[in-house]
Amino acid sequence: MEKQQQISMIQRIISAESNSTQELPETFDRISVERYREQSQLDLEQAAIFRRCPIIVAHATEVSEPGSYVTEQIDGVPLIILRDHSGQLRVFINACRHRGARLLQGESGQCKRLMVCPYHAWSFKLDGSLAAVPNKELFGGLDFSELDLVPIQFAEQHGFVWVVIDGDPGEVLDVNQFLGPSLTSDLEGFEFSQQLMHKKAAIHNDCNWKLVMDAFAEGYHVQTLHKDSLARFFASTTIYDDCYPHVRQMGARKTLAEEVKKDPQDWNLRLNTTLFYNLFPNTILVFHPHWISQMSLFPDGVDKVRVVHRMLIPEAPASDDISRKLDTSFEHIQGQVFEKEDLAVSADIQKTLDSGANDQFVVGGYEQGVRIFHKARDAWIDTYQRQLQE
Repeated sequence: MEKQQQISMIQRIISAESNSTQELPETFDRISVERYREQSQLDLEQAAIFRRCPIIVAHATEVSEPGSYVTEQIDGVPLIILRDHSGQLRVFINACRHRGARLLQGESGQCKRLMVCPYHAWSFKLDGSLAAVPNKELFGGLDFSELDLVPIQFAEQHGFVWVVIDGDPGEVLDVNQFLGPSLTSDLEGFEFSQQLMHKKAAIHNDCNWKLVMDAFAEGYHVQTLHKDSLARFFASTTIYDDCYPHVRQMGARKTLAEEVKKDPQDWNLRLNTTLFYNLFPNTILVFHPHWISQMSLFPDGVDKVRVVHRMLIPEAPASDDISRKLDTSFEHIQGQVFEKEDLAVSADIQKTLDSGANDQFVVGGYEQGVRIFHKARDAWIDTYQRQLQE
């Protein structure tokens, strides 16, 4: 985000401090709870959204060295994200072309030379080509040239690796077109491509994935849910930008009152506000004063979600002391704020869905981000269903 836009957003939130509802719609919508508890709804989301949208599957620094890899799974499709020996990034389906066993195990690792299937020892080069087949002569006239690993469409952009499961691997994936000019400018302005991953955590939570997206699409809950962790640092004011299908929002820190006494060119957005981005469909960015949270949500079932949380920092820690402080900050945000508050309340909501207390949720003006997210969700499903009928 460029400096002038930062100043403009701070001016907006200062104005909103004196009239907290001036940027918010004084209206409400209703969201059916069935979309959080019906398997048919998740099936539609996987087919219409998770298989067709650009999805972040890795940070570039996780696969920066030749042979380094991470694995991920989207809608049952296991993926290998790796850097080959020439330095080229590759993304393949993590399945041997012989009998389908996974080639690489674990969340990450280092592949020195070949990917060797643990079942029958078929081996593949890091560029995905089939390298060797034991007892090759016993396969008669089989055309082995057709049995390279299956590639997946991907792009390395803004420091992340993005994939489209049902995309054409032969076509360029245009992430910036998906983000739109405003968010592209923001990520470039904050030099996301220069960020480093310092820590990573992955946990499972017992809730529908959209409940977590909802939680990060509004600041209405900060003063209550986070009363013992974050509330003392924040004012109640939040502003939103509809960057459809994405959401940008900013919350004011209590230090902002003193900051605005300075020359606007000296305003520090990171120290006095908190920016949130919900990148459709499943990515959350939270700008802390000295680092950035990037979370990706992967449905494991209608009431299960795997949450991957990366800590991004602008440069390598200059000392062990700085590294320890970063570790402590990450552990607080991950363990206390996210797990014990945001994820815990999401799991609690999931437990009430079958009670019959609510057949719809009410969404008000402070929850504008939730409204934008669900509008985008519905639109992608509608488009998918129309295309099936054509």
